Amino acid sequence: VCSLYNVSSLGATNAVLSFTVKQLQLTEAKVQIARTVADASSAGLYETKYGLNTTMVLFGAFGVFIMQIGFAMFVAGVVRSKNIGSILMKSAIDTCISALGYYLLGYGFTFGNNGNPNGFIGNSDFALSETTRGGGQHYDLFVWNWVFCAVSTTIMAGSVAERGTFFSYVLYACFYSMWVYPVVAHWHWSDYGWLCAHNPDALLGIGVIDFAGSGVVHTLGGFAALMGSIVLGARVGRFDSSANQTEYKHGHNPPLYLLGTFLLWVGWYSFNPISNLAIDTYSDAETVARTATTTTLSAASSGCMALIIIYWRTRTWDMLTTCTGILGGLVAITAGCSVVEPWAAIICGVVAAPCVVYGDMLLDYFKIDDPACAFSLHALSGIWGVLFVGLLAREDYMIKVYDKPPSKDIIGLFYGGNGKLLLAQFTAVVVTIAWTCGMMYGFFWLLNKLGMLRVGLAEEAAGLDQAAMGESAMVSKPTDAKVMQRGATTSHSTIGLVTNPSYRVGSINQMPLLQQVIHEDGFNFDKLANMNGSPTGARTPSNPGSRKEYDASTLASTSKLA
Repeated sequence: VCSLYNVSSLGATNAVLSFTVKQLQLTEAKVQIARTVADASSAGLYETKYGLNTTMVLFGAFGVFIMQIGFAMFVAGVVRSKNIGSILMKSAIDTCISALGYYLLGYGFTFGNNGNPNGFIGNSDFALSETTRGGGQHYDLFVWNWVFCAVSTTIMAGSVAERGTFFSYVLYACFYSMWVYPVVAHWHWSDYGWLCAHNPDALLGIGVIDFAGSGVVHTLGGFAALMGSIVLGARVGRFDSSANQTEYKHGHNPPLYLLGTFLLWVGWYSFNPISNLAIDTYSDAETVARTATTTTLSAASSGCMALIIIYWRTRTWDMLTTCTGILGGLVAITAGCSVVEPWAAIICGVVAAPCVVYGDMLLDYFKIDDPACAFSLHALSGIWGVLFVGLLAREDYMIKVYDKPPSKDIIGLFYGGNGKLLLAQFTAVVVTIAWTCGMMYGFFWLLNKLGMLRVGLAEEAAGLDQAAMGESAMVSKPTDAKVMQRGATTSHSTIGLVTNPSYRVGSINQMPLLQQVIHEDGFNFDKLANMNGSPTGARTPSNPGSRKEYDASTLASTSKLA
């Protein structure tokens, strides 16, 4: 004090008071500086977390987008070669349409809130109008939710393959991405949805656990595909006991559908773990890692179980069944991947396998043609996945992931839960099925009545690549000429033995008939040679029976085209 103030002139009391005031001012300045530094540090930490989470979500969306390639390859492998191009085109166009449709209406119907939210549907942010005015902080969530919509939309492509018109598929993609999918997504994933687990006023006070979309994406898409298959009807010859069913049931290209399966599996490592949407805390990181683990184990166990089932039934190591089993396990674990133990994920996959295998057999029994197994793979496995959460969800995981208070309401039944969670999950399944079947059956019924749903018989038999697109994705395997026999209406029809590749039926280029029969139906050329009495099977001018036509009934007696 004495070194700072003239004590003799101020007096001891005033000098001490002046010193104290100065010290307080210095302390306040230090506190303010510290507060400013803390605020800046907090803001910097927030920005770092936001940047980290946004980057994770965007790269996760890019990973999920790989699933579009996987679906395209899988379905291209299971359909017949004459329809590959049309399948690839549908996969391309539904991706484009779903992006535009979800931007214009879908995202708003899913998450829009204009200050008066409701549990049924969103009501603002159409064409991202609110997101744009808000500085674009949710652009990442738009991209993330769009790829989920795109995945759900493309499930239909395999079910209506080989006989649905391209234009009807375009209309479907618009309707589904703008209306059918967004409403169900709002129920489950909007904070105001009546089934959302984050909504305190949700169903039964706990909501529904569908972490990444066993119900929202797959059950919804699977039942939409079923409605399309039912209204559209089966492919020509699909349930004809005299036809060769191998080409219908096992696809034409195992490498393609195996490639598609692995691309889908890779995409699922974004689809499930990144659905946590954050990784900036230890708890979040643990959830993401656990989700990747359960996803892996469910897929692996389901693939093994599917192979065991099909070998037990047919004594063959069937690759397509193994692939659909893997995918069924991935679909099933998607709902509960964040709230179940790894050993429980194995159980989930083991049960998903018979859902896929026997579900496909069930469709065969009712003569419903689903070329890519969309119903059994997505719908039945999805239903099992949603219900599975109500059986084996762990309380501590539910508390961490969904911020639920400890209660028997949120525990799986086999962990001592009171069954309320299982009831909520069952309710979600029922309303999702009801909504999908009502909307999609009516939509396809209307298109069918208008004559816009199915291609003509000649186009279907020739293949949609040439008939609708004018080109073939498999140039080494020309168009099927069996349209001529399938289109025959009388026993007097004749089929020309055409040796000129430019021969046309209608406007469709055809390959030589006998080459086609040999190539696709196992025609025995030696048998024809013996029948004709010529070592080459050809009728020559020196042969009095030489002619350029064979009666259709004669060909039918020597081939599997009967």
